[in-house]
Amino acid sequence: MSKNRAFTLIELLVVIAIIAILAAILFPVFAQAKTAAKRTQSLSNIKQLGTASLIYATDYDDLFVSSYASPSNSFGWQQSWIMLTLPYMKSYGIVKDPTDPFKTTSSYDSGPKYSYAANGVIAGQCSPSWGGWRFRGVINLNGPSDSGSTNWYENGTRSQTGIGLVADTILFVTRSRNPKGSTKDPDQNLMEGAFSPWGSIINQASGMDIGPDGGTLPGQGPGAPWSAPAQQYPGVIDTFYAGGSPVVYADSHAKSVKPFSTVDLAKGISYGNTGCAEAGYLKQWDALRTE
Repeated sequence: MSKNRAFTLIELLVVIAIIAILAAILFPVFAQAKTAAKRTQSLSNIKQLGTASLIYATDYDDLFVSSYASPSNSFGWQQSWIMLTLPYMKSYGIVKDPTDPFKTTSSYDSGPKYSYAANGVIAGQCSPSWGGWRFRGVINLNGPSDSGSTNWYENGTRSQTGIGLVADTILFVTRSRNPKGSTKDPDQNLMEGAFSPWGSIINQASGMDIGPDGGTLPGQGPGAPWSAPAQQYPGVIDTFYAGGSPVVYADSHAKSVKPFSTVDLAKGISYGNTGCAEAGYLKQWDALRTE
């Protein structure tokens, strides 16, 4: 008569070891596949935002949407670019990156979390003498000149035809948090929501984009914007995807870029600061540059 033969202890340990090795090989692959899927979703989201903004512009004489900072009710939440673009994108779902871990905070209901911020950078006109702050981005943070909040720089909005290098000028970038210690981030990495016009615009010169440790853009370290770029300061543009950030440009094409590739550190270092338009540091953030 035949006998049933069981696994020996050694055989069982070998099987367990093989399973452990396979798991060690496959789990990182699964994690990478999951990250790749989220990256694809984020690129799709930001691409849709760019397309919605261009459709908006076709309805408004080629002018991109802007955020109105101080409407008459004194809040401003109804007038963020997200709210104004909503009829063209239909859902808040596309304004949040699937990897974004941060929460919103506000003294009033500031709406759902968003992860994509508009290029509304301003820069000083420093040469041959100080000429004030000038709008260099695409989507501006507007407001009445007597509001006290936006009367220190140039208002207005931008048309697509008024952009020097449309395919190389940032429209939206993935930025899910503000600099630590900034006025809109009280050392907690928390932001206001989609109804607020403030954090949804990067202007790189106000208290919402500048904290004690630096600013939003890479290289804007301590002393920003009136100091030479800090080459090791990463900024707060998200790098969830292998160090890359989903970006959409003013011609509506989207791709993942390394944040440092969006600025010109060498020109900022040569000029001695990141706050003057003449420095050339802003690079892909400067809608008025021609080379």
